[in-house]
Amino acid sequence: MSCEYFYFCEESLPVAIGCSSITNRGGRALLSMAASAVGIITLFAVVLAGPLAWAVATYVQSRRKAADGAAEAGASEGQVDGKATEREEMSGVAYTLSLLGYAIGIGNLWRFPYLVGKWGGGAFVIAYLVCLFLVAIPAYLMEMVMGQYTRKSTVDCFKMIHPRWDGLAYGQALMLLVVMAYYNVLLAYAIIYIAGSLVDPLPWAADSKTYFNVEVLNGYDDYIGKGLGPVQWKLALALLLVWLIVFASLAFGKKILTKVTWVTVVGPIVMLVVLLIRSVTLDGAADGIEFYIGKFDSEVLGDLDMWASACSQILFSLSPGFGTAITMSSYTRPKENVFRTCMVVAFCNSAFSLVGGFAIFSIVGNITFRLNAAGGVLDEATGAMVATTVAEQASAGTGLAFIAIADGMRTFGSGTNAMSVLFFSVLLTLGLDSTFCWAETFVCYVEDYCLAKGRTKPAHWKIVGCMCAVMYLMGLLYCTRMGIELLDIVDHYCITYYLLLGVALEAFMFTFDFGWRRLVVHVKLATLGNLRTPLGQDVVPSFFWRLGIQITMPAWCLFLFFYIFSTDVAEPYGGYPVWMQGIGWFCLAALLAVTPLGFARSLKLGTGSTLPPLEQDEAALAAALGIKSTLPPLGENEESASAEEAKA
Repeated sequence: MSCEYFYFCEESLPVAIGCSSITNRGGRALLSMAASAVGIITLFAVVLAGPLAWAVATYVQSRRKAADGAAEAGASEGQVDGKATEREEMSGVAYTLSLLGYAIGIGNLWRFPYLVGKWGGGAFVIAYLVCLFLVAIPAYLMEMVMGQYTRKSTVDCFKMIHPRWDGLAYGQALMLLVVMAYYNVLLAYAIIYIAGSLVDPLPWAADSKTYFNVEVLNGYDDYIGKGLGPVQWKLALALLLVWLIVFASLAFGKKILTKVTWVTVVGPIVMLVVLLIRSVTLDGAADGIEFYIGKFDSEVLGDLDMWASACSQILFSLSPGFGTAITMSSYTRPKENVFRTCMVVAFCNSAFSLVGGFAIFSIVGNITFRLNAAGGVLDEATGAMVATTVAEQASAGTGLAFIAIADGMRTFGSGTNAMSVLFFSVLLTLGLDSTFCWAETFVCYVEDYCLAKGRTKPAHWKIVGCMCAVMYLMGLLYCTRMGIELLDIVDHYCITYYLLLGVALEAFMFTFDFGWRRLVVHVKLATLGNLRTPLGQDVVPSFFWRLGIQITMPAWCLFLFFYIFSTDVAEPYGGYPVWMQGIGWFCLAALLAVTPLGFARSLKLGTGSTLPPLEQDEAALAAALGIKSTLPPLGENEESASAEEAKA
């Protein structure tokens, strides 16, 4: 007689009870694992197999239309507002989703809550919002307008504005390669945890810290006399899967990428809502939320390190300075309202961080509650068990996601496996969006370079395939035993420094070679006649935007650049060995060496800007509005222009 019989019968025999208990636990475990497996299969079917199936279905049709499409493209070449419009275009929805996916990444879900906990709760949120409005949003709007106006990728956009800035564009292109090489390793961590979530009990149930450090990283206990070490095969396989997903999503054009983006942008939002609803009902969740929003340490507002962290977080999250917003905006429609899109993306990105903090700190609060209920944690100094706090559990840095939260998945009872798959799938899809945009940006650089040199452009899938292969090989460096330390070093010296410098230099480029008037005229002319803006979109308040782009953005970024530099000179970053510090400084030096090349070439050749004359845009706007242009001729100062506009 099977156990199932005893499970369903109502007799109270000990054997029946025991068998029922065993079957109940086993059934729940199998059901949970089955649900998790279905979730994973569905996720990868949509993200990986879906694009491939779509590509096969449309391949023949696209080949048949290739000749007609080329002829149509040639016939449609022309000038709109003095700028070429033959570039491939994305719909407004696809454009917005792509930018949302690009902005909302892994850092929104674990780095932002960690920094809030580290820097006094509400005080950090205030600093974050100040930097959002005075630095990040102005920088984002500036890049989006330049991309839509020139309809070129970052390299060609900067050359068009003035050739002296193309060195900055090449530096940003190199920075993209560096970022893609290590960023996807974080996604490989998520894939390993998704696979581990299929096992009941969870493989990290006994000790999540040991699992991450030993089973996933297999890192060294110390740095003395150690090199990078051998490549870890689990990480290498997981990283290969990540790049296969990227290839499948990008290789067959923007239509495929748009389908994938719907999943990887909307999916994390839905999964975050589910995670939030479940986590806020846990024991101790209130303590975590109180720590998140219930305290305000005003003294922290005077700490420069806190302001540096806040500014760095929003810049890394919204990500101006990578050139991706420029390149993505070059594909949007000439009549798209990029001003409105900028506001939507910026606020949704920050809202995701703020809402995600409630879910994360609810789980951290539950972890704290459970640890204290079990007797506390071991104090290494005294050897005694002491109570722990939410602050202590929230200070795990990168480990907040892969150690503390992973450990917290055990609290979900019979839904442990499903919730674990859910959380790490959120991390994976959040990261994939950013990778898609970075990879598409670099592919665009290659395609535009071939066109500019008059060479035959290779097939899109070949460019994507070569890029993915090279990036995978570069990423293997971060799959070694000291890979996570190398990742931290490269991220700090290359990305932190060059991102701050790049945003500041972009502000100077905008001020001296693009111009505020050109931005205002373009936004109004591009949106003129739209349903929501029949008279065109006004960039208001003008004083606020000019203050952000031309003053606070470059000043604050340069200040942080030199402040962090002085800190690293006084005390080497992270306590890593000298040879690893040398790698970081060398990578930064390589990026800095590329930046002034454009200035030297421009001085030697005597080349200048190839932007259309500003009077041409002003005349087009005046004609569209049906009024006589009262704007002063090119060359007069901005104060005169503002006065004339006010009179008009």
